[in-house]
Amino acid sequence: MSIKDSALRFASSLETELIQIRADQMEAAEALTVRINGVAGNLKEMGAKVQALHEEVQGVKASQTQIHQEVQGVKASQAQMLEILIDIQRRLP
Repeated sequence: MSIKDSALRFASSLETELIQIRADQMEAAEALTVRINGVAGNLKEMGAKVQALHEEVQGVKASQTQIHQEVQGVKASQAQMLEILIDIQRRLP
């Protein structure tokens, strides 16, 4: 085998190796892109769940505020009834 043949075979093997490295890099980049897109999708889902939970919490807070106002109204009514009963009790002999 001549030096020329050896050099051509060596260059050919280098070219094949470089092509394989490039293919491996492209495959790794594609896999990374798929993973990144999966993470982005999961984040969007989590964001939607967090938003729904936040809306639920706001609804519970609104209900709590309404109940608190109703309780205050009941307490005011009880105070008025107590005053009326005390006034009636004072008038009885």
